[in-house]
Amino acid sequence: MIKVSCFLVVALFLTQARLGGVVITLLGLLAMRAAGVGFDQRRTLAMLRRMRWLLLSILIVYLWFTPGAPLFVLLGHYSPTLQGMQSGLLRVATLMLIAVLVVLLLQSTSRSDLIGAIRWLAAPLRLLGVDNSRLALRISLILDSVEEIQPLLRRQMENLPGRGGRLSRTGDSLAGLFQAVIERAESLPRRQVTVAALRSPPPWQWLCPVALLLLFGMLAR
Repeated sequence: MIKVSCFLVVALFLTQARLGGVVITLLGLLAMRAAGVGFDQRRTLAMLRRMRWLLLSILIVYLWFTPGAPLFVLLGHYSPTLQGMQSGLLRVATLMLIAVLVVLLLQSTSRSDLIGAIRWLAAPLRLLGVDNSRLALRISLILDSVEEIQPLLRRQMENLPGRGGRLSRTGDSLAGLFQAVIERAESLPRRQVTVAALRSPPPWQWLCPVALLLLFGMLAR
């Protein structure tokens, strides 16, 4: 759960898209790599490849919709801006780093331990009426289903007729995917989900997320 806590701290501050946080996170990943921590490059590249259109869309929005000095003076109002390029690249770098951190967390933590850590960290939500065990179970079921959605979508696209525009075909495929997910969920037999019962870590281990919180907090000023 210390790894999950550290991930949450870093991801929280990365969402603020500050250059200092991006640099510190990148240096931390490079240090881990130099220390011999293995990275699942295939899985990381696959995730980034799936995000490519999202990242491109974000970059385009920032380039042309952020006020500032034009990058190409001859284009006038049609030119992307320098400030937009800076903000867009920073936001894209932030999302890519979060994706890398997600892959690193998933490859270094068993699913049972990950769900157990989430249940332990979500325990205070019980004061608000949220069942943390039920929450952990739902996350476990989501993780089990995510890997099956892409093959289902591919089959839906292959089975669609060739007529119609791309937008129409996409809408039909999503509708078919939704129905396929429901049918598969209803046909699955009941199964037991094992969630690790984790104990509270030693107090000194909490120094790691606290140190990250202080470091990123100073950079955010």
